[in-house]
Amino acid sequence: MQPTLHAPGHARKLEVHPETWGAMCWLVEDRLVPGADVSVARMTINAEAVSPTHRHPNCNETIVLLSGTVTCIVDDREYPIEAGDAVFVPRGSAHAIRNETSQAAVAMLTYSAGARVYESIETRE
Repeated sequence: MQPTLHAPGHARKLEVHPETWGAMCWLVEDRLVPGADVSVARMTINAEAVSPTHRHPNCNETIVLLSGTVTCIVDDREYPIEAGDAVFVPRGSAHAIRNETSQAAVAMLTYSAGARVYESIETRE
């Protein structure tokens, strides 16, 4: 997976987690664009995978699904969405994305902070 150039001269940071759930390609955040005060990432959720449950105590998050079908879980409430749908995740809410299909899904994520605080949440299976 290669990141796409969206802003000439701006770096991108790619985080790949193929053995678990997918990948994040950070397009805008304070470390890449100093003073941006927002974050934007493209997320790929592997087929039959779920992202780790976590929260951001310092920012809101908006998830816009670009392709595929997934379920967004926000504070234990499930929101099935398909391409073109969006889910707003309020600051501090526990959330994850589950893909139960045989195809990878792609989402664009935006955050109301350039430096997100990420807190992992242990879940019970």
